[in-house]
Amino acid sequence: MKHLIISVVIIWAFFQISSLIWSSKGQPASATFTRLLEPPQHRLLDPYQNGYYYLLGFAAADSLDPAKVGHQMWLETTAAPGTSEFNYDKPGRSELQIELPMEQVLPSWNSQNPVREFRNMKARLQTLTGRDHTLLVRYERWIEMPFEDMGFGHQGTPRFVEIFVGHRFYIADGFSRQTALGMQRLKKDMHTWRSVLRDATTIDTKVMAQIFITDDLRLLSTLLSQPTVNKTVLAMTPNIAPPLTTAESSLRWPLQHQFTLGVHGEHTGELTTERQTESLDTHEERLASAAHLPKQAFLQIAHPHGRSFLGISLRTREIWEMYATYYDAMIHAEETGQSTMPKLYELAGTARQGIVESLVSPNSFEPDWDPFHYQLRETDARLRLASLQVVLRRPSAQTTVPNRLAQVGSSYYDPFSGLPMLWSPTQQKIYSVGKDRYDDGGDVSFDISVPAIVSLAPAPKESQATAPTRRTNRH
Repeated sequence: MKHLIISVVIIWAFFQISSLIWSSKGQPASATFTRLLEPPQHRLLDPYQNGYYYLLGFAAADSLDPAKVGHQMWLETTAAPGTSEFNYDKPGRSELQIELPMEQVLPSWNSQNPVREFRNMKARLQTLTGRDHTLLVRYERWIEMPFEDMGFGHQGTPRFVEIFVGHRFYIADGFSRQTALGMQRLKKDMHTWRSVLRDATTIDTKVMAQIFITDDLRLLSTLLSQPTVNKTVLAMTPNIAPPLTTAESSLRWPLQHQFTLGVHGEHTGELTTERQTESLDTHEERLASAAHLPKQAFLQIAHPHGRSFLGISLRTREIWEMYATYYDAMIHAEETGQSTMPKLYELAGTARQGIVESLVSPNSFEPDWDPFHYQLRETDARLRLASLQVVLRRPSAQTTVPNRLAQVGSSYYDPFSGLPMLWSPTQQKIYSVGKDRYDDGGDVSFDISVPAIVSLAPAPKESQATAPTRRTNRH
């Protein structure tokens, strides 16, 4: 009798699960579900002129065209069903690879006086050979190319470190020759990566762009905190680092990209080889480390493959419709400037959850996008702080720094608090409170801070107290 009851229960469960799965397959997709799966429109017709493919092949052998290598890698993922990772293991594709930690890439970048260090390296920078020379030349070529992110729906990401090496050599070489050339390259680099940030369709590209922007801002902040600032630097810094635009700070396409990966991976039963997975994890771990994101940040937004029953996925259309509603809500929260992202349980809490549905509940996985949301705000804060460094270097009749920080306008207020940036007279720093929204006095472990030297207008002579004074920059 006992075995009969167990058999009946198993048969009942089988028919219940089967009916749940197959009934959902016949339902039409919602408009939200369909819209989230729509890829972005493409405008660049010649793949060999697209900087995205060039970055994919950036570490290819010196004798190969990076754009052609990158395009071939991309084509392979579209030609083989169930494959979305880029294969860097074929001969020649990673010949120029570098395994150095970021802090060992041109360490003079982070010195107290980087321009002086670059000048001392002038002979070396102008006579680079081998891999370093190739990476510099490729970066100079890449930065002149149009860019369109073609990574939507693909799990792979460009190798990061080789591009980073080319980036630092490119700017350092400019400063070693002439300050004006260095500033021109710095501005161009920031402008280019902000364009990449704006047009990114994947979270990997979005994060990579912020790493380069932050690196440029670190150098700029160091230049502006020197006791005596070169006049050329001051002349070229107005409007160099405006706050992020709505498009630059949007996560719309990265969210759609991640949703698409989840849906397609579920439907194709996509599998990856152990070696490819290890390679992919290494690239994303390097990105996470360079961006100061949690080590598992990328893993925490990647949909795991759902459980299966007799080879059939247990994730039904209703579950993916729930995820579609959730992703749509996150996109809306981002675009309306909400300070926090919605949670899946808030949307799924009122949904029907029967015995069978609970077996395939979507609540088993909730993507954690908070680190990426906060990273964009941190990038925005760093841009605003750099602009404020420029403002404070200019002479002003206003005697208090807090008043000057308040008078610049809300566009340059702290994106975390909505209030003016803070000033630490003891540390001579201006700072944002950061994601914890607590004033920690400019402590770099919690707040986002930069050194600031304050210039005041020269006091007028007593006989000329009522006459307008001519303000000059003594720095």
